[in-house]
Amino acid sequence: MSKKGMGVGLVSSLVTASLLFAGCSNGTSNNSDASSAPSASPQASAQPSAGQDSAKASDKLITVKGWAAFTPPTGSEGVSTYSDHLVWKELPKITNVKVEWTATTDDYKTQLGLITASGNLPDLIGRIDPQLAAQYGSQGALMPLESLIKQHAPNLQKLLNDNPQIKAQLTTPEGHIYFFPRLLFDPRTQAFNGFFVRKDWLDRLSLKSPETTDDLYNVLKAFKEKDANGNGVKDEVPMAGDPRPLIWAFGVGSRGNGSANDFFVEDGKIKYGPTDPRFKDALAYINKLYTEGLLDNEYLGQTSDNYTARFTNELSGFTFGSHAGVLTRYNSLLESAGKKPGLAGAVPPKGPTGERNVIGKHTEIDPGVGVSIASTSKYGAELVKMMDYFYSKAGSLLLYFGAEGDTYTMKDGVPVYTDKVAKNPKLSVLNYMNAYVGQVSTWASSVIPEHYLATISEAGKQSNAMTVANIGNKKPPLLNFTQAELKEVQALQRDIDTFVDENVQAFIRGKQPIGDYDKFVAGLQKIGIDKLQKLYATAYDRFVSVKGTK
Repeated sequence: MSKKGMGVGLVSSLVTASLLFAGCSNGTSNNSDASSAPSASPQASAQPSAGQDSAKASDKLITVKGWAAFTPPTGSEGVSTYSDHLVWKELPKITNVKVEWTATTDDYKTQLGLITASGNLPDLIGRIDPQLAAQYGSQGALMPLESLIKQHAPNLQKLLNDNPQIKAQLTTPEGHIYFFPRLLFDPRTQAFNGFFVRKDWLDRLSLKSPETTDDLYNVLKAFKEKDANGNGVKDEVPMAGDPRPLIWAFGVGSRGNGSANDFFVEDGKIKYGPTDPRFKDALAYINKLYTEGLLDNEYLGQTSDNYTARFTNELSGFTFGSHAGVLTRYNSLLESAGKKPGLAGAVPPKGPTGERNVIGKHTEIDPGVGVSIASTSKYGAELVKMMDYFYSKAGSLLLYFGAEGDTYTMKDGVPVYTDKVAKNPKLSVLNYMNAYVGQVSTWASSVIPEHYLATISEAGKQSNAMTVANIGNKKPPLLNFTQAELKEVQALQRDIDTFVDENVQAFIRGKQPIGDYDKFVAGLQKIGIDKLQKLYATAYDRFVSVKGTK
């Protein structure tokens, strides 16, 4: 994920430091060339892991066409498409399927639309999101997969049988599955975000890490008034970044880092945050932080560089963001500058209702990425068999760790990156894997938690564990709409989100009094929030129904 500065009125407004999965870990290796691409060693290929023989998708080698968005990570060399990756060099030996990849760096949706309109679709389409897959699937451009998965994908089918909530998130209202998902079973891989505080500032002021929203107010006030950074100047900007994740502490949904809409689940129903009285209470709290200078007054429209500087210049001591892109990365930047890497995880603050919530998380499905098969492909069964390999233990290991003895070793039954990856002088763990091994950030598969944990520091791991233990259960599942419903949802949500953005920021910044909140709710009703809620409720009821179907 990336951070972008934005202004009021945009659907995903506000700067959010969410550079997901950036970092490094320790490992051991006796490889001399730490910067070279991984080698597909004869030993690794000749002695496949158990189960690889059953991954043969065809009796003879077949060649298919693949298409996906791909931009090589900065610092990588000799990589232009997926075909340059270790995974796609090894996969023909394992499955008897060779994919010849074409990469696009242009606007993905536009290019996919043009390819679809031309009728000259590749066999395999990578990095497609569920909404696009459903759209083109309903138009007949993509192959329905549910029957083929039952027949030819035992690994994925078992996962769907054992986890009905995943099947429910993949199934369109018409009963079809059009894409292979990137699955996040382990709670640690879902909880990529958390709250962070400068632990050394707390120690300097003899304070405890905040447990509640009241504690947080007192800590931020002390940071501002008591020279928390110790430079003798009252220059602290106690909290930086998008403040909306604090709304979750009040028990309701809100957009924010990792949360794409304002809905939440409670008491078996899907509800809308901004029309709930608790949302008003949350805005009153955040307005207090803003008014007293405890929240960065420049948070709105803040650039990534400006946000980063708040921490590298030791001005800010509290925020919400990713364990990799904020906590791990910023501590590394501080340490490189000869400063104390003092950021540590903070428990999600408990609000007035006694809840702790982090709605800015993943469900079991990574929402932005998947793989589809064109309806025109002659190799539907073979490609389903090939894709199923990525849901096996051996396939996941190949994708997320590469070649044993080269990019990883096994230690006490757990894969560990070698120094070639973990201590690469040019690339982070994530960038190395994405550049040379496979698209670990976006490829349909079952994610190995050790991969994610290797991208964050020890402080990041501790923060991740803290988040997992206090994450709550109000995140809505991935919902599926009919094409007619989706058209209504998109039109309504565009106007409603813009209206919410404008008013929420006005309430936070004191441009509009909290006493006008009822007028704000009335405005939402006028735009059509009741209709939007009904559409979401219908989709959620379908999810519950499919989840309960064996």
